[in-house]
Amino acid sequence: MRVRWARVGWARVAWKRKGWLRTAVAASALTATTLGVAWPVYLGVSAARHLSDARDAFRELAGSTRLIPPGPEIAARIGEARAGAEAAMRYTSGRDWALLARLPFAGEPARTVRDYARAALDLATGLELLLRQNRAEIPRAVTHLQAARAVLPQVTALRRVDTLAALAGLRGRFLVAVQSPDRARATGGVVRGFGVVTIAPTGWTVEPVRRVPDPPGPLFDLGPGYAARYGADATRSLAASNRSPHFPYAARIWAALHGQPVDGVIGADAATLARLSGLAGLPGLMKVIDQGHIRIWSADPEEQRLLERTPLAGVLTPAPGPFAHLVVNDAGGEGIGRNLDRTVEYQVSPECGSTVSATLRNGDRDGKVWVSVFTAVGSRLEKAYLDGKVAELKQETEHGHPVFSTTLDLAAGETRTLELRLVEPVSPAAPVVPEQPMAKPQRTVVTAGERNCS
Repeated sequence: MRVRWARVGWARVAWKRKGWLRTAVAASALTATTLGVAWPVYLGVSAARHLSDARDAFRELAGSTRLIPPGPEIAARIGEARAGAEAAMRYTSGRDWALLARLPFAGEPARTVRDYARAALDLATGLELLLRQNRAEIPRAVTHLQAARAVLPQVTALRRVDTLAALAGLRGRFLVAVQSPDRARATGGVVRGFGVVTIAPTGWTVEPVRRVPDPPGPLFDLGPGYAARYGADATRSLAASNRSPHFPYAARIWAALHGQPVDGVIGADAATLARLSGLAGLPGLMKVIDQGHIRIWSADPEEQRLLERTPLAGVLTPAPGPFAHLVVNDAGGEGIGRNLDRTVEYQVSPECGSTVSATLRNGDRDGKVWVSVFTAVGSRLEKAYLDGKVAELKQETEHGHPVFSTTLDLAAGETRTLELRLVEPVSPAAPVVPEQPMAKPQRTVVTAGERNCS
């Protein structure tokens, strides 16, 4: 009996131990499951929170009104964005996140969050390097920004990496030519004054703008094509200096007329200069650049090479592809540029023939304008119409582009339309329709399709 009770006793002890063991196993399993779910959730929530902090800092940066020259808050916002991105990277770079990224259902979101964190860090790093304004670091900055753009193509700043890099690379004394849109010119308006800005890593120093008399300047050669189209004396006069849309021509003439050594030239209208430090952040800055209200030329070949990758340079290049550029120069009177409305309609159809239609609607005073339409390299004019009647236009060539010109009288309130029927080379390139900087924006309509070939 003792043995049996002993066995029963041991059985009871064993059973109790088994019950404890089962409870322990169940509790451990539950804890492991809870941790297995909660830990990834914690990592994900933490990474998302820090990414949100970085995003908010980038948004504040994009909305900053002190981009040119950059104010101290720019560095502060970039620092906040970097801190958020680095924290997100810490949560998404460990072994646990790597395991999470391999799971069937959670894997793709986990990989996306990790890519966003890395892109945010690349963006912050690239902007920090640009902010140092050290030319040697610009290539590294561009590499980081391009890596971020591959993941975040929707970010405005990343669509304009080359423009940001070109601005960051500027150094030295730049002549500022202040243009008035009252009298239309290809680069924005007649020049009313010159100023000088010194650009250095420590900041910008601005000298007051002074009015410029217009005595005859030095005569220098911009090539036979320039002299034939604009006149041999066009390099000697401010009034005639910027009738070409190729900004380096005007910049070189202005630098010569200024008569003092400068490292480059900035062209802008007075209104843009007055509100430059108060533009609506990066989108506002990029808008005035796209519309041509800021143009920059540098005498330094490396700086100019960076600029020519961007709209800042205002260069007319002989690149192939569909192209239509309306250029209006005031040709008499007090000028009608400020109140002139422009519409360019470009129907692209190399197979059957393309059409460029330029409509001008005058404001409240009579005037006269010299109108030119620059067309695609290799294009040929079939026929031209002015207000629905066949017209004869003067044909020239500038930087490989055929140019068709005429002088128009515009009475107050009058509307006139110039239409060009063209044969263009077939090209896979997207149509390019530059906008001449004027007080009123150009309305542009581009359509692709075949005209009736019969």
